[in-house]
Amino acid sequence: MTSGTIVFFGRNPSIMALVKNQLVGSGYATEGYMEDDELMARLAAGNVSLVVIGGGIEDGPRLKLRDHCEQQGIRVLEHFGGPDQLLENVARALA
Repeated sequence: MTSGTIVFFGRNPSIMALVKNQLVGSGYATEGYMEDDELMARLAAGNVSLVVIGGGIEDGPRLKLRDHCEQQGIRVLEHFGGPDQLLENVARALA
């Protein structure tokens, strides 16, 4: 498993619940955010091993988040594959 928290960012509450259920069910420490400012505050707190950006995030916030994570050395997974590929993609991003 990973030592830090997996943080995911999306806009759809139903999808967010599904993502959290899958990740927590697989033993990952997980937090989800729908608001940009709340997410950035969480990233500033540290101990984040991966940020998962959902397909519904607009280009502006997506680019800002990717740039921030790159500067902070935080891994990023831009997930467009749907729920059936999420766990495989997370495991690959953490490897």
